[in-house]
Amino acid sequence: MKALFGTLLAVAMMMAGCSSAPLAPPTTNVTGNWVGSWQYENLQMGSGDMRGTFEQDGSKVSGNFQVTGPVLNRVAIITGTVSGNEILLSEPASGRLTVSGSEITGVINGLNVAKVTLRRM
Repeated sequence: MKALFGTLLAVAMMMAGCSSAPLAPPTTNVTGNWVGSWQYENLQMGSGDMRGTFEQDGSKVSGNFQVTGPVLNRVAIITGTVSGNEILLSEPASGRLTVSGSEITGVINGLNVAKVTLRRM
């Protein structure tokens, strides 16, 4: 019984260690004002505009955006991580955004998938 428990514990620890790759250090800083648009993947569901700010501290990023269009919340307070040139969103929805100079593009996985494009102001 002890051997079985030890084996299960070792397997669980290996799985936990392999489940997430380490993040790359940030290669960009997104702190500042951003403006842009979003649209649901299903275009018939709608689209709108976004305007707000990102604050970046090392690899941690947070933001506060005003959102227009057919959405439940008009204010999006977001958190995530910057890895390389990507923003990996964790709250209030997951998503992956790519930073290229003064433009950010990507997808947010909320109740419905939405494509986002932002430009630095």
